Amino acid sequence: MYSATVWTDPKLYAAHFGGQVDLNAFHESFRRRADGDRVSIPTEVDQSFLEAQEPDFEPLRDLVIRHRLAQIRAADEEIASQVARLADARRRFGSQQSKGAGHSARMSTHKIAAARRRRAALAQNVDGCQLGRMFPGSFVPIVTVQDGKTLIRPMRYQCRPSNVERRMENLLESPHHARKDGLKGRWRTEFGHTHGVIAVESFFEAVALHRLRNRPLLKDESLAALELEFFPNPRQTLYVPCLWSHWQRPGRVNLLSFATIVDRAPAEVQAAGQDICPVVIKRENVIAWLNPDPDDLATSYAVLEDRPSVTFDHFPSSAERERLARPAPAKIINLWKTPAVNETLVA
Repeated sequence: MYSATVWTDPKLYAAHFGGQVDLNAFHESFRRRADGDRVSIPTEVDQSFLEAQEPDFEPLRDLVIRHRLAQIRAADEEIASQVARLADARRRFGSQQSKGAGHSARMSTHKIAAARRRRAALAQNVDGCQLGRMFPGSFVPIVTVQDGKTLIRPMRYQCRPSNVERRMENLLESPHHARKDGLKGRWRTEFGHTHGVIAVESFFEAVALHRLRNRPLLKDESLAALELEFFPNPRQTLYVPCLWSHWQRPGRVNLLSFATIVDRAPAEVQAAGQDICPVVIKRENVIAWLNPDPDDLATSYAVLEDRPSVTFDHFPSSAERERLARPAPAKIINLWKTPAVNETLVA
């Protein structure tokens, strides 16, 4: 699951699970972003705070508005800059045939369109929308339990385990996925200790085009990937278990981050060309998952095995969708590989 449609309104989580929104954690994320840090938060999360009427949410609303106005100003500046660049390119192109001027004009046109789309997205409201798209690197609400309290906190979907140094983070393979058969190895510091849950409505996978067509890769054919969206059948909210970490180092910014637990994909997902799939647990097992006992990992494993009866549909392939296929890395052919015998974290 490289991306998913998830619940983005922390108040919805709080009402559904009887928890409490950790306003301090959200305030820290919004403040860092407003100060210029690279904190990616879906627009729908922002909107949930803009629509909140509670007085306690007012400082958060102010930070969201501050960020949004800054982004609108940046888009306006980009549009003005590229309009001037486009006018200059047209003048040069009019006086003499120039490849450089033509390229500059095309790039300016694309950048103007992109900046206008960003500005429109920032200016529009998405009233009542409680779902949004989550990508690796996005900060989204996640349900946790700490000191007996159910808390909804923003965390980055891309886990940096507490025993991994920041400089080594990029060496970790698929840090947004925690494979079920590696929980006692690579994820041993989180499994049985820091569990979370996110609510998912659908998820997206990049599948190899030739596998989707159920044929081998042709000679001299470039490997291409196609995005498919998978829906549960029957339609329902999926409760996806996670492992999370609170990374702390002296002189460094603290980081709350998580990874979703994945397992070998069911037959219908494999038939579409995808080898892994998020684990889904039953609603009645969420509380047990959120309150793990490090001395009783068998119970946590039992929760992961007791899955609801659900299969997955996906949007069928079409000539138009296949036209959008993009070059893909070779590893997409076999995302499920046997882990090393002594699988350990890079520390």
